[in-house]
Amino acid sequence: MRESTLATKVMIAILCLGVAVYLAVYFVRGWEEPLVTTRAYAYTQDVGMEASGILVRDEMILPDAGGSYVDHILGEGEKASAGQAAALLYTDSAVLTTRQSIRTLTAEIEQLQYALDDRTQTGDASRLDSQVLASITALRSLTAQGDLTTLEDCALNLRTMVFKRDFAYGDGSAAGQLSQLIQSKQEQLAQLNASLNQVAQVVYAPAAGVFSGTVDGWEGLITPDKLDELTAQSLSALLSQTPAPVSGPVGKLITGSTWYFAALLPGTDTGLQSGKTYSLTFSGDYYGQIPMELERVSLEGEQTLAIFSCRTHLSDTTLLRVQTVDVVIHHLEGIRIPRKALRVETVEEPLESGDPEGAARQVNRYKVYTVERSQSWGREVDILYTDENFYLVRPVDPSAAKRLRAGDEVILNSSDIYDGKVVR
Repeated sequence: MRESTLATKVMIAILCLGVAVYLAVYFVRGWEEPLVTTRAYAYTQDVGMEASGILVRDEMILPDAGGSYVDHILGEGEKASAGQAAALLYTDSAVLTTRQSIRTLTAEIEQLQYALDDRTQTGDASRLDSQVLASITALRSLTAQGDLTTLEDCALNLRTMVFKRDFAYGDGSAAGQLSQLIQSKQEQLAQLNASLNQVAQVVYAPAAGVFSGTVDGWEGLITPDKLDELTAQSLSALLSQTPAPVSGPVGKLITGSTWYFAALLPGTDTGLQSGKTYSLTFSGDYYGQIPMELERVSLEGEQTLAIFSCRTHLSDTTLLRVQTVDVVIHHLEGIRIPRKALRVETVEEPLESGDPEGAARQVNRYKVYTVERSQSWGREVDILYTDENFYLVRPVDPSAAKRLRAGDEVILNSSDIYDGKVVR
């Protein structure tokens, strides 16, 4: 009995010890910081500088409306041929309301007719649901950014998707209701056309060009033929002016195929070279980058005058004049990582030959630790660009088999990290 009792006590003691060890390990792991990782990815960073300047174009102001009510036939940025009707002048303001109603009805009828004709190719309902959601998201994104350049097209596209979705879900009355709606709007359109008064005057385009309904007062102050004499000082004085907008003219024609941007950049060490093409990022009534060739660069005092030229995007930039842009000097391509993923390791390196024997210097090396299977491995990198939220890096040896790659899982939060550590 005593031996049995002793054996039982030993077994109970071993069991208790095992439970204690298990609980200890459990609590230790519970206090450990959980592993946090993210994915590194390829990224291109534009590097440049901010510049203030003005768009310069060959512009021809159309005649004064003479107190009449103006109805533009040509849209903003639309190309016009010589002799083409550009605007209608009315003596009665009520005619403008009628003309606007005619435009709205015409656009609605075209969209409804397109939806009706395309009902046999609606596709599956789930795909149309995705398209409707995508259209709503695109519309929301444009309004949030304040970019109204394609807002009307997005709204019309959303309406078409909704009609096609009704067909896809088998709404048998949808086609009939759509046909009745089209017929009703056509009758309204016919009545409006019949009630339209006679046009008092038609304004024709005197030359071929791009139409703009806005005359801002800069047309006579700066022209392309004055750019050769322009200096940084004169451009600075020009930008300080505020010309009064002109309300009388019908609009203007931009007749030249090449337009310019005269810019002032801070400092003289800009790195710009004449004849090279740079990307300029505009904002306001046009969002996006436009490649422009640098025609002339002049270093004057503490500022640099740069004249850029472009033969594209003329129709997109008719409403732009005085602008603050970003001039992209060069593009950096690398791997983007969060700031927490970069680690600095200080090592000692021997000095060059000729220095005292045993002398060494401390050198900082930058590493990013990645997770491969369940272990961590450090990858040495060079820093290309520093941002408040991320680093743009590249491998020290781009040809090495074990290097940081886009798509690698990088470790963010583990402080006690080393090569080969089991982290997962």
